[in-house]
Amino acid sequence: MNVSKLRFIFFIFFFIANHSSCLPPSTSCQSPSIPSSQQKRDHSNDSCLKKVYKIPEWFIEKPQIPEVNLVYAYCSQYFNKVTEKKKILLSAAENIAKSKNVSLSILQKGTLQTGKYISKTEILESDVFIDKETLEDNYTIINQFPIGTGILALVAETAQLRNVKLYPIKNALKTLEVCSPPKWVTVLPSQKGFIFGVGSAQDHSSPEKAWKAAEKDARANIALQQNAALQYKNNAFQTSMLEWLTTHHQISASMMLTNVSIIKHGFCQPYRTYYALARMKVADDI
Repeated sequence: MNVSKLRFIFFIFFFIANHSSCLPPSTSCQSPSIPSSQQKRDHSNDSCLKKVYKIPEWFIEKPQIPEVNLVYAYCSQYFNKVTEKKKILLSAAENIAKSKNVSLSILQKGTLQTGKYISKTEILESDVFIDKETLEDNYTIINQFPIGTGILALVAETAQLRNVKLYPIKNALKTLEVCSPPKWVTVLPSQKGFIFGVGSAQDHSSPEKAWKAAEKDARANIALQQNAALQYKNNAFQTSMLEWLTTHHQISASMMLTNVSIIKHGFCQPYRTYYALARMKVADDI
């Protein structure tokens, strides 16, 4: 190929490259300009919605059926469905027993530093006796739903279902609001004859384990509301400004709870926190 042909080919490529850069962009590829504030807001929403839970409505808010004590049960998923069912029924039996009466001992130790409490809470619940041989006769799984590596279930005592017409409770899925805590976390419901408690749990390996821990915390919250002894203790020797601003506190409660029901669940992605709402029937004059 001679020099003149090479110059001609180079000129053609140069012409196409320059003119294509001057062409108006295709309308199908254009995107409207977005203010930086809107971009930040959209980005935060995207990060919040990375983990979206679609779970049954009966788990978000428990159905209320007169004379039937519905409870939640939890277990890991098993390849052996027989084992899986036994684990669900065992969990349900424990929760039914605790809903009727459970003894709790709560000890919360912490400090108050510049207006912020930093606490560590220990919750001990009494053991309940379960007859494992009669699980399938005494308890009925109404519905169950897999989530992650675990299972959520709704269970009732079989004896309570014999004389009650149980309407179908289906696995109708509902997207759980995850960008902020449920309203009942900050503003407890009010209902005559009942007291409510909120529990929370964080950083568990699976959702069903976190919600189970949140339920335990919700029962403890009711116990603290009903019977809590608060003690403050200041440092005898203050060697720094931080210690001067620090107040040590200890809260303890020990009591028997009866007729406690877990009625709602929630989750907040920014805080990575799982929530449970407990309700206990009390005397009307309390």
